[in-house]
Amino acid sequence: MTVSRKRLGIDIGGTFTDFVVVDESGCVLYNMKVASTPDELERAVRIGIEKLATRDGVSVKEYLSTVDLVVHGTTVATNTLIERVGARTGVIHTEGFRDILFLRDGFKPDRYNLHMPPPEPLVDRHLRLGVKERVIYDGSVHTPLDEQSVRDALSTFKEHDIDAVAVVLMWSPVNASHEQRVAEIIAEEMPSAHIAISSDVMPAIREYPRTCATVLSAYVGPALGEYLDSLTGYLNENGYKHGLMVMQVSGGVARVSDIMRRPVFAIGSGPAAGPAAGIALAEAEGDKDLIIVDMGGTSFEVTLVTDGEIPMTRDAEVDEIALGLPAADSHSIGAGGGSIAWVDSGGMLCVGPRSAGAMPGPACYGHGGTEPTVSDANLILGYYNPDNFVGGEMKLDVEAARKAMATVAEPLGLSIEEAAAAVYRIVNTNMVGAMKAVSVMRGIHPRGYTMVVGGGAAGAHAGKMAEELEITKILFPVEAGQVCAYGMVVADLVHWDVTAYPTRSDKLDLDDVQKVFDEMEAHAFEQFTEQGIDAADVEIARFADVKYSFQVHELLVPVLGGEVTPKTVEELTREFEEQHRRLYSYAMPGMPLDIVALRLRATVAQVSSGERTITATVGDKAEPVSTRQVIFDPKDGPQEARIYDGEAVAAEVVIPGPAVIELPTTSLAVWPTHTVVRRTTGEWVMSIPRPEV
Repeated sequence: MTVSRKRLGIDIGGTFTDFVVVDESGCVLYNMKVASTPDELERAVRIGIEKLATRDGVSVKEYLSTVDLVVHGTTVATNTLIERVGARTGVIHTEGFRDILFLRDGFKPDRYNLHMPPPEPLVDRHLRLGVKERVIYDGSVHTPLDEQSVRDALSTFKEHDIDAVAVVLMWSPVNASHEQRVAEIIAEEMPSAHIAISSDVMPAIREYPRTCATVLSAYVGPALGEYLDSLTGYLNENGYKHGLMVMQVSGGVARVSDIMRRPVFAIGSGPAAGPAAGIALAEAEGDKDLIIVDMGGTSFEVTLVTDGEIPMTRDAEVDEIALGLPAADSHSIGAGGGSIAWVDSGGMLCVGPRSAGAMPGPACYGHGGTEPTVSDANLILGYYNPDNFVGGEMKLDVEAARKAMATVAEPLGLSIEEAAAAVYRIVNTNMVGAMKAVSVMRGIHPRGYTMVVGGGAAGAHAGKMAEELEITKILFPVEAGQVCAYGMVVADLVHWDVTAYPTRSDKLDLDDVQKVFDEMEAHAFEQFTEQGIDAADVEIARFADVKYSFQVHELLVPVLGGEVTPKTVEELTREFEEQHRRLYSYAMPGMPLDIVALRLRATVAQVSSGERTITATVGDKAEPVSTRQVIFDPKDGPQEARIYDGEAVAAEVVIPGPAVIELPTTSLAVWPTHTVVRRTTGEWVMSIPRPEV
């Protein structure tokens, strides 16, 4: 008997934990949701795996023995930071620089607010200590490391029961010897402490981002390590024979050992899979200009992809703390199915950012929630079937939803349906604003882009959001409700390396630049060889951090492959000026450029490209299974909408609105002027008429 091999993606969200099983070519075999378990996140993972095994009629050990790859997006690091429940952390700085975390980069988040309180640093000042040493910009040692000052600092840490130590010394990106020796002393004096040194975590210039990345790695490292050790142990004890992989905020996946060397890369790891999923899903359509959205239970993420390239940013933040590393450039707001509607002191209806989460969840879930949410509004408006939610595994309580919605309807003098419609419009407006933030606000109108929709809640909202942005095409994947989980099993294996390299474009030592890139490339090949990956399968991309003189922030600019020559510098300059002009509307041709760092990205594709074939999921029906009253526009009142069992619909069947397509993990609301068609690959494509001018 032939054993079916498969890959499993697991994404823990605020409300649901998503599972996607694919075959070796990336075709979806099965997808599923289970309720998240915030009190013990691993429990939802175990429950889901047990359900998958039961579905196949085998034991958990038999099931996991046929899984070749498990990729996980975990909220442990993110929640640890947001909830401020990380390790008790101490920081060792160069003497005189202990206040980097407090001073930040010199800018206030709300710079014109004279009454804005100072930021709360992640580590209290009495636990940020200086040691006597100094390396200067060229890597030479100005003041040798005073080891006694290190031991004195550690003595203070031991008095305060410190669990983790971050080491951030000046100019360690160009000479890490002092940081490495400090780490050795910490291991001697505090053998149980988690240690993070900046020359390992983020060896790049700019003290504040480097400090943030290192301190965050120390702060979330112990909790993340405990969770990943426990999950790895469960998988290995139950038949899984391979290493667990973790999604990185940089947009690729990495081994647990690599993540634990730089735990900051696991912050925001789940949503980072969305862009990879969107690109893979749009491949069969031939679309490369995409606006990828993911509306789950708690948050809404959006990424603008141009020409198939995931945009990267150096300015990613979580809870107003800089991550300090290159991250997939997504914009996130608190808008999801669990977002709570409320009336402010001025009598205005607001939605989010607070969420009902997994427990108690929206009122309609029947888990004790009493506050009105977006999901309650969608149920009242008719977009959800109370008897067929999450594939029929959950029954929704309509009366509980109406009772909760009454708490905002009555103070506003609205009917329950009017209040639900208002909640729907407000959350849509919030999400459209987020979509504009990554497109219109950057000088790009999304009207020519394809909208790729993920998240269980998005199907009810996508059509109306697309209308507002003049987007005419929406792609709903088969795995829309688990788009990030899918992205994890199709995302590339990624290794990033960085070398601080302060210089100017007109003074570049081309041979030395070539040497730096060669060294980083050799290190990347070594990393992948340890995983049994052939060097021929590794794709290398080179970048530089570039800016004009006296500018504060850099742009991440591609560097041509091959030998570094004067043409390489010309192309670097041209690309920088194009980026600068696109982002800031001007460039300064002829001006030498400051180069701050050289970077290298090595990737290995997990799934070969090519059109997916998922014909097994396509049905043979063209007719609706029923009708029901749905409110698309309060002015028009309830309309009779055709209801379709999405899994039973045949390929190339065109369904005009008003209609609702019910799928196991989402429901697609087809407005009266919209149409939707199912592809042979199982995906759904919605067409939105362009507004008349």
